[in-house]
Parts: sequence; C-alpha cells; structure tokens
Amino acid sequence: MIDHDRWRVAVLAVVGLALTSACGDNVRATVVDAAPDAGRNAVERGRYIMNTLGACTFCHTPQNPDGSRDLTRLLAGIDCFIDVVPDIPAGTDPNNAVGCLSSRNLTNHPTGLANATDAQIRAAMTLGIRIDDKKLSPVMPYWVYHNMTDADLDAVIAYMRTVPGVDHTVAANQSPWLEINNGTMVAEPIDPATIPMPAAGPDHESAMRGRYLSSMAGLCIDCHTPSYPPAGNPPQPVLFPRPIDMSKPYAGGRVWFKQELGLVDPSYPAMVHTRNLTPHATGLADWTPAQIKAGIADGKDPDGNAVCAATHGNVISPYAALDAQDLQDITNYIASLPPIENVTTPDCAGPPVP
Repeated sequence: MIDHDRWRVAVLAVVGLALTSACGDNVRATVVDAAPDAGRNAVERGRYIMNTLGACTFCHTPQNPDGSRDLTRLLAGIDCFIDVVPDIPAGTDPNNAVGCLSSRNLTNHPTGLANATDAQIRAAMTLGIRIDDKKLSPVMPYWVYHNMTDADLDAVIAYMRTVPGVDHTVAANQSPWLEINNGTMVAEPIDPATIPMPAAGPDHESAMRGRYLSSMAGLCIDCHTPSYPPAGNPPQPVLFPRPIDMSKPYAGGRVWFKQELGLVDPSYPAMVHTRNLTPHATGLADWTPAQIKAGIADGKDPDGNAVCAATHGNVISPYAALDAQDLQDITNYIASLPPIENVTTPDCAGPPVP
C-alpha cells in the first residue's frame, strides 16, 4: 500500500519548488505579432481558437472508446482527466482516493459556466483563478493563454456563451491537486521575451504569426518544451504538469501516459515523449517544411508512421482543421527556430498513416 502522507509531502515539495517563483507580476504583455482572424466574426474566431488552435476540446470533452471526443457532450468536462496515482499495480490506490484531476464543465449550464461572469472566465484563462477564487492547477495552461490578445480572449468568451449547456457536475479533485486549488500560488506566465524570435528571411512575417499561434494562442510550446527536472531530497519525479523550462523552448521531452492522450492503438508505447521540434540533429534537422506540415496536420512522420501526439492526426486531431495559412505560418515558425540539443528518446512511432 502507498504511504499517502509521505507521498503527499514529497509531491507538495515538488509543487512548491515548481511554483514558488510564480508569484510575480501578472500584468499581461502587449503582443504585436498576432495572426489575422481570416474574416471570422468573434464567435467564429472563438470557436476556431477553442476547438482547433487551443485544443480545448481535448481536455474538456469526454472521450469515446476509440479516443475521439464525444461531441454530444462538447466541453462538458472530464471526470478524473488525469490520475497521477492509478491503481497500478493493484493495491496502489484501491479506493481511488488520491491522484485525480477533473477538467471543468465549460458549457452554459449551472454545473458549468452559466453563472460565471466574463471577468471570471478571463481570470481563469489568463491568471489561474477559478470561478470560486481558488487556484487552478497549472495543467490548465493559463500561463500560456496569459499572452493571448484581448481580441482573441473576447472571441473565446463570446463563443463559450454559445456552447449548449450539458448537465454534468464533474468529480471533485483529489490530492495533490486539492493542495494547489486551496493554496496561494499560481504558475508564472511565460515571458514573451523568452519565446524565440524567428530567423530573418522571406518568411519572417509569416513565422511571426506562427510564433503567436503556437506560443500564445495555441499549445505547441506547452507540449514541446521540457518540464523542470525532478526536485527534492531525495529527488522525486514530477507527477503532474508544471511551468515549463523556457531555457529550452520547443526542445521536447514532456512525458505523458498514452491513456492521457487518448492513444488507444497498442503500437503506441505506454509513455510518450514529445519530440524536439528545433532544427537540431536531435530534433527536426532532417525534416523538410512539407514534412513538418504533414506532421502537424496529418500526424505523419517522414517514414509515413503516426507521430505520437494526441493533437496530430488520428481520430482525435484538432490540427487537421487548421486554416491553410495558419498551418503555413506555424510551419514557417517551427522551421526557423534556433537549434537546441535535447535527446527525447525513446522515440515513438505509431501505426502507419493511410
């Protein structure tokens, strides 16, 4: 049986180290490289950001058995979306008393956000303050969305007001997430100055738009930037997401259980390491722009196999619906990143992509 008290202290020590520095200035930066809205009105722009670019449906819409999202319960929240203490091996957590984090019901129902004000939704999205004034877990990337433009934030909120209500009171969070919810710390937003600027060249303007789409309105920077290393004495593994190490932006190495990503095919390994996206030999140095584009939208690597990512390809991919110009902008940005050495093996290749 697990020693819950000892485990909780160890996890909280890691949480403290991860978030102690996160109590600084929360003033939002002015972003000047935001992408155009492709002629959409506010609600349409918000729908595109949430359901495609920001992949909000991935974390907030229940799964079907094949890993796809149940769109009859769009954005209705997921019970125990992440369980850092699954009952594996049997007896580790037989009563499922610790480890679970549920994602919020975002629909227009009293069990969701029907009674939340626009200001409360904005505070949750950008500052990590829940509707009840408690703190959000940094699994919710408010520390990324903090840098989203005001126009895009307004568009997201406008769209959320149109989402049909679904009656679903999500399961309560468990330790260690409760300690974060009831604490005083929030994760530090990414300083835009630490987000790499694209290299000079004919595609610079496009790449600047891609920088915004992938680092401020989207989550490429979240999944593909390494976490901080284990901490504590003795060192303890980091069991849940925390603010990323911006000394290695886009260098990969985040680790996920494949079940968390909705990857159900047995060819995927149990643990998925995100790929180094920089043009280093340990990353995408040998990938052409066309191959990068195929990896993003089609989930296909240069060998024709599925990349091990929940948001690329397969039945759960939102990025297949990216606008052609946005896809090109993100591709141009990724291709222009400064190279960073970071071996993210074991490498992962899923089943062949048709």
